[in-house]
Amino acid sequence: MEPAEVKLLIIEDEPIVRESYIDMFAVLGYTADVAVNGKDGLQKLSQKEYDIVITDLNMPVMDGQETLMRIKKKYPQVQVIVITGFATIENAINAMKNGAFDYVTKPVSLEHVRIVLNRCLQHISAFHENEQLKNLNTELQQVNDLKDKFITITNHELRTPLAVLKGYFELLDLSIEEKTSEVKEYLGIISSTLYEMIELIERMHNLSDAENAFAHSEMELFNLNDAVMAVSNEMKILYKKRDIEYGAFANDRQIMIRADKNAIHRAIRELLQNALKFTNQGGKVSLRVKKEAADQKVYISITDSGIGIPANKLRYIFEPFYEVQDVMHHSSSQTDFMGGGIGVGLSLVREIVKACNGDIDVQSTEGKGSVFTLVLPLADKLEPSEIE
Repeated sequence: MEPAEVKLLIIEDEPIVRESYIDMFAVLGYTADVAVNGKDGLQKLSQKEYDIVITDLNMPVMDGQETLMRIKKKYPQVQVIVITGFATIENAINAMKNGAFDYVTKPVSLEHVRIVLNRCLQHISAFHENEQLKNLNTELQQVNDLKDKFITITNHELRTPLAVLKGYFELLDLSIEEKTSEVKEYLGIISSTLYEMIELIERMHNLSDAENAFAHSEMELFNLNDAVMAVSNEMKILYKKRDIEYGAFANDRQIMIRADKNAIHRAIRELLQNALKFTNQGGKVSLRVKKEAADQKVYISITDSGIGIPANKLRYIFEPFYEVQDVMHHSSSQTDFMGGGIGVGLSLVREIVKACNGDIDVQSTEGKGSVFTLVLPLADKLEPSEIE
């Protein structure tokens, strides 16, 4: 805030002193309105908004202390600076206790006034910025609440008709005994489209429930390699279909962790699907599990030779509904190259990892590929009954 932008009110009963203050503040770049006493000052405050009020403490009709207290009670955002003589310095201290921003002693020094006003402007600017942040946070919370409401309603309203469609489709598929190649093709298109819609709704539901569901999920002891093998078996046929070289490796046969097994399965699958979508035909994807006994952690790294992520977008990729590619050229698919989704996969992974007391890291070079690494704690020392 600059001096010329400040709405300043001077309350001073002595005409000569009042005029001298006007000239002084004009030198400092301020334009001031004036009031002849506290009552007059309160009247002006009721008619116009002011940022700063400068008032003498010793005045007839209504003294500075009462004026100050009334201003702070009715207009708490207004900053009040009091002017007092050396003999009444105790009054100035009392004024500070009553809410004055600061005080200036008589005879008034131009440099002292400049310093006090500069500090006051900084205080006002900080207050306004804080208010703007509060308002922005309120608006963001409202948007977030609307998003949650939208997901909940969409999830509820779409699940039922999709379930009905799925049921009738399965009946139709069973009722057609002899299917021509053309009919098989059409049924295949309907089936894949239907299951993509079901998967989309499921992913939206998972994101909506992620914080609560994963935070209170059932932790169990299991060998991480089992989960990796299960996901690899699901995904390797899709990699083969896209002619992408895929391999999974581990540096230990038994890597025991305590976590939600289904959630970890889902997190690894999401990352492998992500690598599949953004790796060109003929590319490479690898999944490596590395047990580090020294720091009691396991590192699950998924490396691809895909298109990579622009540096200026890396910070956003774990945000819900964020898509790296241009949404104006969106193509919904979990397996096609550059196939779009709804931007919830990496958000889900982050929530799962947080619930398991782990972390996730990404390193990426645009045009060369990415490495996503999940870091999870190894299981504590096992009880005899837990060892096979």
